[in-house]
Amino acid sequence: MIGAMQQQLDFIAYIQRMLVEGDFSATYKFALLHALADVCVEQPLLSEQSQLVIELPTLADKLITLYWHHAMPFSSEHTGESALLKQNTGAQSKVISVLFECQQNNIRNFRQLKQSPFYKPTFNAAMATIKTGPLWRLQILAKQEECFLYPHTNSTQFITLNAGIASCFRRFYDLVVYLAKNAWLQKIQSIKHNQALIGPQSQLQEFLFGVDRNALTKAKPVLVELQSNTCFYCQKPMKNDVEVDHFIPFARYANDLGHNFVAAHRACNNNKRDFLAAQQHRERWQNQNLVVNSQIISNELSAYFHCDADKSLAVSNWAYQVAQANNAKLWLANKDHFEEAKLTADIVPFPQAKQPELNQVAEPAVSLKSSGNALKLPYFPNIKIACGHFKTGDESDMELMEAPLGAGKLDPQVHFLAHASGNSMNGGKHPIFDGDLLLLELITSDKAGSLRGQIVAIERDDIGGEGQYLLRKVNKLPNGQYELIAQNPDYEVMIADESMRTFARFKQVVAE
Repeated sequence: MIGAMQQQLDFIAYIQRMLVEGDFSATYKFALLHALADVCVEQPLLSEQSQLVIELPTLADKLITLYWHHAMPFSSEHTGESALLKQNTGAQSKVISVLFECQQNNIRNFRQLKQSPFYKPTFNAAMATIKTGPLWRLQILAKQEECFLYPHTNSTQFITLNAGIASCFRRFYDLVVYLAKNAWLQKIQSIKHNQALIGPQSQLQEFLFGVDRNALTKAKPVLVELQSNTCFYCQKPMKNDVEVDHFIPFARYANDLGHNFVAAHRACNNNKRDFLAAQQHRERWQNQNLVVNSQIISNELSAYFHCDADKSLAVSNWAYQVAQANNAKLWLANKDHFEEAKLTADIVPFPQAKQPELNQVAEPAVSLKSSGNALKLPYFPNIKIACGHFKTGDESDMELMEAPLGAGKLDPQVHFLAHASGNSMNGGKHPIFDGDLLLLELITSDKAGSLRGQIVAIERDDIGGEGQYLLRKVNKLPNGQYELIAQNPDYEVMIADESMRTFARFKQVVAE
């Protein structure tokens, strides 16, 4: 812990020194610093001390994206490239020139560029710029190489961030991007050619780093329809005051991802501002945009924005991890209604898995009344939660059984009882034995919460269409797949597939 804390302090000190002691004759190094931070939050890490391999083509595409707005004419009183802001004191940068040519040929966004014949020369220019410019000069401080971020291997294919550096970029993303943008702004304002274009009342920051308002108008009708014309945050009907909000604020992650948008009242949007939304909003956003409507959003918005549900999920998990580490406040409602960011596992839905089918087990037809003073929960004697391999069961012959004492607040519409079958979870500090009575909590689509690292009951249909049930611990792999882990080491790890769906969260073993 002490070592990690010291590295974080060293990281902040190094970035500060870099901006003060580095030689910034152009803006490329600021763009590279921004790009490195973006990639670190977009790619998962195995641990805080993991190295991270970043391919140069990834950085080249990032460079193109970051410079796209810079290649638009800033001055209406000039024509051609003379209306463009310069990125250095000499001739116009090659990347800006080729991007300007693309835009003059009616290419309006990065997606169109990638599908056009202009992409290859643009990509080549970005790659050449990275290799000959900032990549091997960013870490030259006071004329000396200090390779704190990554070693100078002069590779033409990738760089490898040193152990723990990617975690530092993730931890201090807001700070790094803020410092990079502000230093970038100051550099552009210091160039004499630009001063004549900018003038005293410059809107430079919004012009270079702002949101594409025209593109946001394309997202509004799609979101309004998905949300049935109700505000995402207050859940009340919307009239003519609809705005598109970045769920993960643009000020915290300055990239437009199609799955990150929600429709909200202007007042709710203004009240939320640059705060992260409360956990209940986060879970609803995950269900609406990443699960239920993920494909619809990709189909409707990919022409205008980068649509990648996995990347949006990774960025949101990162944002909330940082908020928790910083003891940040999460916006709940109105102007001053906040909650503390609490420690929680990442939200990890199985990719492309179906949502739980509530009519199978979720809502048995039972009365909430109990006999005497004892609350009773549904008990399913014919559902055997397999601690081994999938076992077939059904919800027939449902009975009522007294709720266990000391298990907290229980709800018969959400909590139920079933027996374990098998020995695959018979291990670790809290083993589950064959025949144990289990208390389980139904996972509903609106309250899935966080599953990573938890023990869950997984359902799939056998060949005959009957439900099969398995108990396993969930873990996400770096390649995006999910592994189902037994606590008994004699059982092999399983990889989740599209036929499986989580339907209940294991709460505890009940003593009979």
